[in-house]
Amino acid sequence: MTIKFLRFYLLLLPTLLWSQDNLDIKVDNRTEALSIFYTLATADTLDTKPTPSTYYRDVKLYFEAYKNHESLNWYRNLDTWDGYDMASLGLFLSKQHPFTIAVKPEVNYIRSSSQETFLYHFNKFYADTDMHGFINKHKKLYESVCQNAKDAILASGILNHIQSFYGTTVESRFVIYLDLLNNLGSNAINSDDPGFINNRMFRLAYLNDESKHLTDESPVLFTPYINVVTHEISHLFLKEFIPKYRKRLYKIRQLFLTISNGEVLNETEWENELDELLVRVCTARILAQKFGYEKGIEEINNQAKHFKLAKPLYEFFETYISNSSLYKEVTMFYPEIVAFLENYTE
Repeated sequence: MTIKFLRFYLLLLPTLLWSQDNLDIKVDNRTEALSIFYTLATADTLDTKPTPSTYYRDVKLYFEAYKNHESLNWYRNLDTWDGYDMASLGLFLSKQHPFTIAVKPEVNYIRSSSQETFLYHFNKFYADTDMHGFINKHKKLYESVCQNAKDAILASGILNHIQSFYGTTVESRFVIYLDLLNNLGSNAINSDDPGFINNRMFRLAYLNDESKHLTDESPVLFTPYINVVTHEISHLFLKEFIPKYRKRLYKIRQLFLTISNGEVLNETEWENELDELLVRVCTARILAQKFGYEKGIEEINNQAKHFKLAKPLYEFFETYISNSSLYKEVTMFYPEIVAFLENYTE
């Protein structure tokens, strides 16, 4: 038995029983309402449309009468729109309409206008269209889709591989919020609020597999991509790295701003670039443990098309994997990562 496999096996044992039991997949009424609003306001303009399904068909048919609602037109006419993570705000809203901010989010999800102005228009649309009734009518669909997605993730065993790789001893609950209209991208959701304690949360997009030639008559078949699940959960495990070492990392920020084709990004992008670099390297390492060496190489080669340091950092993580007696969890390896980056030369 190799040292690397032994490390993986020993770390895996304590998590086998609980990590899969601590998985919750749901469609939150508030995030779904925000997603519907965002979709109706932007879908005709954005190049990437929601994944075709009977559910998206229902949305279009039900809200056809409200396509020129004043709140939708208000949003369409803004100078800028929010990102696809906007619907995450729903988790921080009051339980009942009219919605207000109940918990302050760590991220400013509404960047198109003030939160107060946005919520005024959103609340009006919600009431005028009886969005509550539409969502309630589809509860059984949501429950079925969530159960199928949960079954797929549990069957993959990926949560055990993620937990074992990061080696944390803190018992966490993985909470995944499905977005049946979001074909743009997934996002991690951080919050230190007591109401979310020990929850590792993210929204998972329903990405369109064009090879399946889906239509408005296609049922919602939400089978999560394992690499996407691994990626988003990795954001949650690694979220303290940059804040803890920001001063030292800031001094070498130029290292993260030059991408593989030689282009130099705007200086404001350095934290996001570093965060994505680290997450993608760890994701590739986890996929290698799960599916084998070749899968890890395939993943990191793909990431190296953008991230100049992807391959060097991937190779450096061999130190972490091979030294379980020194690094029982990834946070113990953070000083080594920082030192590697500070001393990196091509």
